Amino acid sequence: MTLVLLTPVGLDARMWDVVGLGGTEAVRHEWPGFGARPRAPAPPDMAALADEVAASHPGPLDVVGCSMGGMVGQHLAIRHPDRVRSLLVACTGAAAVASVLDRARAAEETGMEGVLRSTLERWFTPEALARRPEPPGVAYARETLLSLDPRAFADGWRAIATHDARPRLSQITARTTCVAGRQDVSAPVARVREVADGIPGARLVVVDGPHMLPLERPEAFRDLVRRHLAGAVWENGAVPEVEEEERT
Repeated sequence: MTLVLLTPVGLDARMWDVVGLGGTEAVRHEWPGFGARPRAPAPPDMAALADEVAASHPGPLDVVGCSMGGMVGQHLAIRHPDRVRSLLVACTGAAAVASVLDRARAAEETGMEGVLRSTLERWFTPEALARRPEPPGVAYARETLLSLDPRAFADGWRAIATHDARPRLSQITARTTCVAGRQDVSAPVARVREVADGIPGARLVVVDGPHMLPLERPEAFRDLVRRHLAGAVWENGAVPEVEEEERT
């Protein structure tokens, strides 16, 4: 069994070091243009990214994805149902919002410096952004975004613009956990609930935290992943500050 970790837009494999997930038992997939990978000749769409993950990693897959990674995870489970054993998607919706193309244009027009503040404000709580010294998750995100080619960031947003899994969510057969952050302004609980409502038997878990829940609350996120992979029976209060809903 292979554990595949899928990152948000703009971030790279080093994210999972900050979160404390992975190690030798996991593969940390990077998207074109992020981390060590060059940009694709043209912005990929969700179908191409999902097919790339399936082609890159053999055997049955346990898939964990946050934000953009959770979007690709949905398409992976839809397009390759025989490959995905379980799926955890965090801080993500069933379809893209219209503003993602504006974010692509802003990155190209103003560079990463121009979009840094608004991106971090969507990703983290005001308390985390004001803390000094800067928390490791915020520092990693800031450094990574500033070092990124703005054209690659734009490519990522254009890939996100192709995301609409709503018509086919009911085809997902993998055991699925959907994680929402109460303070997430990019993918509020209602957006994550739409994913859980569409997938047969999916479980919705709500925890205190922002859009970059893994980076701001890594211990809570690690525990959620551990319990998901173990197939644990969830109970209210089993994880601190967690609410859970199960759908059949």
